[in-house]
Amino acid sequence: MSDWEPRSEFLRELNAKARAAALVEGQEVSLRSNVGDLLQHRFGALSPQQEARLQSATLDTLQRWFKASLTAPSIDAALAN
Repeated sequence: MSDWEPRSEFLRELNAKARAAALVEGQEVSLRSNVGDLLQHRFGALSPQQEARLQSATLDTLQRWFKASLTAPSIDAALAN
């Protein structure tokens, strides 16, 4: 990390918000990849529609799908919620 620290309160808040957004985005990217890998490992290739849903899912949805993917009987069942 850099030693750079914004001087104004506005820039400190902006910097904190940007870091938080980057962290969430990184979590989404990682979890999206993990869910996709898990589904493919268990059930085979995703359809284009399933892949599109996976790519547009929010972090909360991805977390639900990950848990569901562990025990679901099919891709559609895992992505049902």
